[in-house]
Amino acid sequence: MMSHQQIAVVASLIVITIAQPRLGTAKDKSNDGVTPPKVIYAPDPDYTEAARKNKLQGIVAVHLNLAADGTPHDMRVVRGLSPDLDAKAVEAVGKWRFAPATKDGTPFATPLTVEVVFRLH
Repeated sequence: MMSHQQIAVVASLIVITIAQPRLGTAKDKSNDGVTPPKVIYAPDPDYTEAARKNKLQGIVAVHLNLAADGTPHDMRVVRGLSPDLDAKAVEAVGKWRFAPATKDGTPFATPLTVEVVFRLH
């Protein structure tokens, strides 16, 4: 059995859905001057002692509204793991910073869904 010091917690994110705007189609590769948001700062979420003890791993999907300045707002869990890890995911995503979506170089607000992966090693 591994000690708590030996267990490495890895939390990563994958931007999985941009609700708006739609980026070009297969026929139109121009994307109409729209650049999707990018994560520029993403501190790892804390792993709760209970989740660690129960060896709970998985993904929490968090929907948010991304402001034009790259800050996340109005976060809510759309696919959870457990109440404690869901709360830790929302807490962490609230600290993330993004390069905002842009249209012809002008930043704009957009809804976004991200995944936070909880994995014990």
